Amino acid sequence: MTIIHHSEEGQEATMQVAETSQVPFGAAFRKAHFAFGPNYTPLNHGSYGTIPVSVRRAHEQFRAEADAAPDPFIALEFHDRLAAQRALAARALNCANVDELVFVPNATTGSDTVLKNLDWRDGDVILCYERVYDSLGRGISWVEETRGVEVHVVRVAWSLADDELVRAMVDAARRVNADPRRRRRMRLAVVDTVVSMPGFRVPFERLVPALRAEGALVLVDGAHGIGHVDIDLSALDPDFFVTNLHKWFFVPRGCAALYVPVRNQHLIRTTLPTSHKFRPRKELGSRQTTEGEEGEARLFAEMFDFTGTDDTTAWLCVQAAIDFRDKVCGGDAAIKKYCHDVAQRSAEAAAEILGTSIMDTPGSCMRDCFFANVRLPLELGTDGSGKVDPAHADKVCDWFKETGSRESGIYFQTEFYRNVWWWRLSGMVYVDVDDFIRGAEVLKGLCERVRNGEHVKG
Repeated sequence: MTIIHHSEEGQEATMQVAETSQVPFGAAFRKAHFAFGPNYTPLNHGSYGTIPVSVRRAHEQFRAEADAAPDPFIALEFHDRLAAQRALAARALNCANVDELVFVPNATTGSDTVLKNLDWRDGDVILCYERVYDSLGRGISWVEETRGVEVHVVRVAWSLADDELVRAMVDAARRVNADPRRRRRMRLAVVDTVVSMPGFRVPFERLVPALRAEGALVLVDGAHGIGHVDIDLSALDPDFFVTNLHKWFFVPRGCAALYVPVRNQHLIRTTLPTSHKFRPRKELGSRQTTEGEEGEARLFAEMFDFTGTDDTTAWLCVQAAIDFRDKVCGGDAAIKKYCHDVAQRSAEAAAEILGTSIMDTPGSCMRDCFFANVRLPLELGTDGSGKVDPAHADKVCDWFKETGSRESGIYFQTEFYRNVWWWRLSGMVYVDVDDFIRGAEVLKGLCERVRNGEHVKG
């Protein structure tokens, strides 16, 4: 494998690396295979992801091909080349029918495509919990506002045991469906694989069948899915599933997969925006019956291949990402073990430095992922020195991000959740415990400055 590094002067230096990297995961791996700036310590992989240098070079090659001959690249070649990459993603997710899996720019586009395509009717109810991702929550609010759909939010407070979460969601669905007026029905339930903020795993493998059994269509927001937690779509059998390949799978931004099983593809009438392959019902005629199920799935997939001119060359980089994962990192299992372990060990070290605790509870799978949440040593109130005035509570997280980035080259992903501040740690192959120890020490100093009111000073 050839990796090309760019110097500050723009010169290229080429070095050969072995098929399997001899560099251990952690800070040394970061320097060998990634292109972070020398003064930046990346402790927040979960928000936007990043790509190794080898994948970046592959992406640059696809962009060069597109620029060299845009017409044949886009109009004649892209469809077939994309099909091969979708097949790779389908295999990684154990999706037997590749035409049930299409690419979209990001998970938000995928979930919004579902929300805006469903034929909402009077009495329809959407079920979710309060930690649904913000943009998805806003999409649900749009449906509520424009379609008159009722939204039922289950107010559970994390951390809580898996049994409690499943029971709360199922009980809520049953109450809706048992409405004596017989006017309401649980139409759609939304669950995560891993909640974004604070970052924790959800028992989605139990929630999906339990909520489908109550008659709901189930949309799984797997933005933190592929490359992060094990996903088996054939076993899970959700009604809709979205996952970002640019977060944990090392595909360039933005690339996500939207899974719609054949049984539900008739519900997704159009892409967002509507593509050239949209088929109005009046033009379908008898084609629906003559194409058969396999043909309909193929037409569904084609509808998503090209929705308008955009740079979708990232979608062709799945193979490059898999090559890096397999040949340099040693495979999916090695990546997942390291990312989980470094996040959880770093959380323990950070909690000791900060004198606080890690978000957890018995009977929960919440820490079975690459995230961990450490409580910050701040207290809300106005009855003593050093406490954070509730009127200024929302300024703290932004101040951490801005000040940490400017002064220390560390972006702290923090969240104010139920009157407590949490630091979300992201485990990845290019960070080690020492990186997070340094981050915790910096954050401890920033917390002291917040207690002195610096976050509200001009």
